[in-house]
Amino acid sequence: MATHHPEHPASKPFILFSTGATSYELVRFLGPRGPGEMLLARRHYADTPGDLVVIKRLQDAGDAQGRARLREEVKLLMQLSHPAIAQVFLVRVHEGSPHLVMEYVEGHSLETLTSFAALRRRPFSEAFGAYVGAEVADALHHAHTLEDARGQPLGIVHRDVSPRTLRLDVHGRVKLADFAMAWAKLPGRVGTEGHVVRGDLAYASPEALMRRPLDGRSDLFSLGVVLLELLTGLHLLDLEDVERAALATGPLPEAESLLAEVPSWLPAPMMAARMACLTPEHVERATQGLSGSMRAILGRLLRREPSERFQSGLELRDALRGVLAGLGYTYGPREAEREAAQVRRDARSRRRSADVLRWEDSAPPHSHRPASTPES
Repeated sequence: MATHHPEHPASKPFILFSTGATSYELVRFLGPRGPGEMLLARRHYADTPGDLVVIKRLQDAGDAQGRARLREEVKLLMQLSHPAIAQVFLVRVHEGSPHLVMEYVEGHSLETLTSFAALRRRPFSEAFGAYVGAEVADALHHAHTLEDARGQPLGIVHRDVSPRTLRLDVHGRVKLADFAMAWAKLPGRVGTEGHVVRGDLAYASPEALMRRPLDGRSDLFSLGVVLLELLTGLHLLDLEDVERAALATGPLPEAESLLAEVPSWLPAPMMAARMACLTPEHVERATQGLSGSMRAILGRLLRREPSERFQSGLELRDALRGVLAGLGYTYGPREAEREAAQVRRDARSRRRSADVLRWEDSAPPHSHRPASTPES
């Protein structure tokens, strides 16, 4: 999306738009995200500075598809109400572009935190992974089971559960954001072209990569990829065994025309080829350093067939909370915030102590994927 970023003196606030007595001052651009870009803004109430918000500016909704997508997203977001799901406050069309005003989650994305963990050469604890996973699983259960006013399931699938859409706030609370990629059985919803995969390809489920029907179990697979990365520093589709198997097998004819709506570190057909080669043995080897209970959870989550996975977010949440209960000590938001802070300190200490150390020298093995900076 071609956007002309306004230039203005630092001393003079730039007001994006106003709604009644409330105006929204641009603080900074956060970068592109899916079919739009993210902005950080501050709300002003009758010229009194208020809190920070995130504004998602979508592509120009001048055509019917853009308007339908906007309506779909807003309907979804307005119906979601869960402490681990970032809120949406309002939508405003300004200069032809829809702007969604959403909750600002002060803290770090899991993408940033995994980059810090890679820099210090040690992943997060199982307690951290179990805590984050249980919170996200509970949020996904809420979304997956949401019903309309007549009691009919909406069939929501997030489709973009990834480190970039998950955040840990300054109090250690987990937030799942950006349902802009979501699918639901809403009247008038816009279908994605048959050969286009929505969301981050690197965390897509096998059925998403093969453009098959999706349900909530697709999101649970994506969460499994996130947890594997948090706990081992390894990415599922960057495992050496998986890469070698895909090279030996070659591309899948049915995936040759596959495209990604969001650019990723490998073309979509290559991602699909690697996923087609994934076996339980690959996951077993990748998780060999973890406890038996966590290995069992990841082994079940990362099955290619949805019927072999956890069948609901509730089931996964309870399994992960079982891991936490077996620790012999309490692990919650406070402990998660402390661990994240320690990971950041360790990473920065390692950078300072190195004679010559560039950020890209310390990226994870799949560093050809776009990595966040420590401030995202």
